[in-house]
Amino acid sequence: MLLQQEILIQVTKINNMKFIFIMLAINAVVGYCNIEKSSTIEDSLYNFDSSQNSFSDKTVTITFSYAAIACNCPQWFETKNKNIKFLKDVERFYLEPKAASLLNANKIWDGEHLPLTLKATGNFSKEKLFPRTYGTKGEPVKARIFWYNKITVVSPSGL
Repeated sequence: MLLQQEILIQVTKINNMKFIFIMLAINAVVGYCNIEKSSTIEDSLYNFDSSQNSFSDKTVTITFSYAAIACNCPQWFETKNKNIKFLKDVERFYLEPKAASLLNANKIWDGEHLPLTLKATGNFSKEKLFPRTYGTKGEPVKARIFWYNKITVVSPSGL
C-alpha cells in the first residue's frame, strides 16, 4: 500500500512537471508571437506619409504644458496661456512623435508632478484628427495634433 502511494506521488509529480513544461512552451510561443505583433503595430504608428496627415508647412518650436484633466480630450496647451482661468477657450492639442525613437509625450506624466512642461519642434495638423499614441478610456475627441521631431522636458527636471 505504501509503495503504491509513493508510485502515485511520483507519477503525479512527473505529470505536473510535464504540464508545467507544456504551459511554459505554449507561453513562450504565444509571447513570441505577441511581441512580433505588438512591435509591428508600434512600428505602424510611425510609418506614415506626411501628405496624408496634412501637416502645416510651417515648422515651429512651442512650449507646451500638461493640463491633467480627467477626460478623453487633448491634454496639452501652449504654456503662454497657463494663466487663463480654467483654460477657458484655450485650444488644447495632442502631441504625437514623428518617430518611435522620440520620447512619447503621452507617456511621461507620472500622475503626480505638475507643472509638466515640454518644448517641442514640429508641425501642427491642418485639421482635427484622432491621436495615434494617446491612451484614454473611451474614444478620444478629435483635435489638432502637434507632430514633433524634437522634444525636451522643461519641468519637472527629474523626468
